[in-house]
Amino acid sequence: MRIEQTKQDDGSLLILIDGDMDAYGCSELQPDFDTLIQKESLPDITLNLAKVDFLDSSGIGAIVFLFKRLKTQKKSLSLIQVHGQPMEIIQLLRINSAISVKASSVVN
Repeated sequence: MRIEQTKQDDGSLLILIDGDMDAYGCSELQPDFDTLIQKESLPDITLNLAKVDFLDSSGIGAIVFLFKRLKTQKKSLSLIQVHGQPMEIIQLLRINSAISVKASSVVN
């Protein structure tokens, strides 16, 4: 799994995740999330899931973990470029009722 973080002009953080958000992938992702939430002042965060083709309960757990930490500091989490199986599971679990989710405009 590969993760790229880019600070945006508005001060928010864009995180591109490249790889499956399964138990193995999330074990690599979690230290980055832990580092992020330990900052005194968290930015709003957008996760770009364009390169995530599979999402399981571990991935949902990582997203919810980050969402809850941001919410306690009055910050937001949004998901963009969501497609395929990840979008299906997010809609099935109604994650999109709490977190802003934007579908990918490109069909794979």
